[in-house]
Amino acid sequence: MTRREFDVVAADIMERSRDVILATQSGDAYPHVRMLFNLRCRERFPTLADYFRDKRLAVYLSTNTSSVKVRQVGSDARVTVYLALPAEIRGLMLSGRAVPDAEAKAALWVEGWERYYPLGQTDPDYTILRVDPVLARGWYAGKPIEFTL
Repeated sequence: MTRREFDVVAADIMERSRDVILATQSGDAYPHVRMLFNLRCRERFPTLADYFRDKRLAVYLSTNTSSVKVRQVGSDARVTVYLALPAEIRGLMLSGRAVPDAEAKAALWVEGWERYYPLGQTDPDYTILRVDPVLARGWYAGKPIEFTL
């Protein structure tokens, strides 16, 4: 698979996977894994699609500033995310560094998230983490994928 083909495959998985699984370094020898909203999922978040047009493989995650995952990222920014289309046996793992992205907070706000962040998009407990991947692995069309980015 060429890099150009990979970019098409990755965009397909990222735009259709409903959720994203995030693994962080826990500091106790075992990673912590949890599922979050995939903000790139066009079906689930159609109003956000334009934001991601030029974001390449960056993964954006909404979470609580007070969460364990944010503390873990603050201690060790190395993370892995996994997006999948299980019925099609397609998946994409992206590993890289997660950083808070204050500029993305307003752009990625979704009506209804007041239930998570009562003060709205300016809630200090509302954070967007951006994962900038350096390694990609996965499975697509019966073949493995692996790229250093």
